[in-house]
Amino acid sequence: MSEEEFDAFDGDWEQYGDGFDWGEYQWRNYLNDSERDAARFLSFYNSVKEKPNHLDEAAKLMGWDVDDLALTDELSEGGDDSDEGMDSIEPYTLHRHPVFVVSHALCRYLQQSWEQLIRSEVLPMPPLLHWQYAKSLHHGEMNAIMAVQALDLGDYGLVVCHLKNALNAVNQTLGLLDQMLPGEFEPIHSFKKEMRIRLFDLRELWLRVMGDCRSEVQRRGENPEGN
Repeated sequence: MSEEEFDAFDGDWEQYGDGFDWGEYQWRNYLNDSERDAARFLSFYNSVKEKPNHLDEAAKLMGWDVDDLALTDELSEGGDDSDEGMDSIEPYTLHRHPVFVVSHALCRYLQQSWEQLIRSEVLPMPPLLHWQYAKSLHHGEMNAIMAVQALDLGDYGLVVCHLKNALNAVNQTLGLLDQMLPGEFEPIHSFKKEMRIRLFDLRELWLRVMGDCRSEVQRRGENPEGN
């Protein structure tokens, strides 16, 4: 990210003053639009996932700047301007941040795919492993969300800390996949392949953000402990 783009994050919230003047109905529609953004990204992602640099390809299809996964000047498509009571200008919140959208979309895929596998009863597994897997996915997504919040507030060292936790959760999830689903039974092999693709993309995304934040911390003359 450029210096100007990092500095812009610090003022993202100021332009809305004491809050966007919306009621529950408008915010509910906004949240529904956010879920549609995640579904739209996942649709694009699935259509290009076999290509090299498919994460960047999907970002381009969403209209994002793939260099830093920042939104373009225009808000994501997805809202219906004809909805009664909706203002023509929407606020920009964490729900529309590309890092949030990608993290939420890929984590949702991982969760839903896991639920489908459990329901299929292809391979019985101990309940504790089910719980550990679900917990590691939740831990990763929650830390990614907290990282995006810290990013918009300009707390870049905190972003790095949260994303370290998220990356640890990804590594734990990958380990649990092999532990829970051993062998090369074809349905299991295909399932693990699809899960790994998305887990590695989450890791790539979060490593990119960490790299940008560390560069910005160094530019500002801070010297955080650790690597």
